[in-house]
Amino acid sequence: MKQEAERLNDCWNRIGVWAHSVTRCDRLREVVHCRNCEVFVSAGKQIFERPLPPGYRQENLASLASTEAVGQQDSVSIIVFRLGSELFSLPASVFETVTESRPVHRLPHVNNPFVKGVANIAGEVCLCHSLMTVLGVNPEDHGASVEARHIYKRLIVVNLDGGRYVFPVDEVKGMARYQPAQLKPPPATIEDDIRQLIRGTFRHQGDRVAVLDVERLHRLLHGGSL
Repeated sequence: MKQEAERLNDCWNRIGVWAHSVTRCDRLREVVHCRNCEVFVSAGKQIFERPLPPGYRQENLASLASTEAVGQQDSVSIIVFRLGSELFSLPASVFETVTESRPVHRLPHVNNPFVKGVANIAGEVCLCHSLMTVLGVNPEDHGASVEARHIYKRLIVVNLDGGRYVFPVDEVKGMARYQPAQLKPPPATIEDDIRQLIRGTFRHQGDRVAVLDVERLHRLLHGGSL
């Protein structure tokens, strides 16, 4: 058992999304999250095939008993993405998958300004919504710093309060964390309808990230109003 654990390549803890070091795995630019990497998947299978270590059940029960107290102190895990030159985020827990950009086919006779069209996601035809339209982002406003580097457009698939949505984004920056106390009000220059969709903003690696309100975003896309 000890020798097997030593052979396990836990690169996700050293250079992956859960690492605290500055150095990051080069493959993250391609797979976005360690969960999409075959190394992580293969290691997970090895772990599930192992017998439970002595005392595991007792430790797990104790951990579950203290979950509520720990949760109040923990920061919030999010995934940050870019639209135009602006950074936005949604809770990591709502993400189903992140996939490469692919053609979005327009739907005739659809009057909903937020609906962009349909795209094929893993063999399933999915309705795509435009967050750029929802949030009033100028698609041509990328900024010089963004244009200077190679970027990868993505489609993100999320579940918002039971509703499944697909959003094209200009780039997925990766995971981040924030403390609720860090959040500042959205800029006063933003239109009121858009301000209602933003819980607040915080600084991450020198950039301002807007935290989207999951419930209100779902309400707008599902019912057409906040």
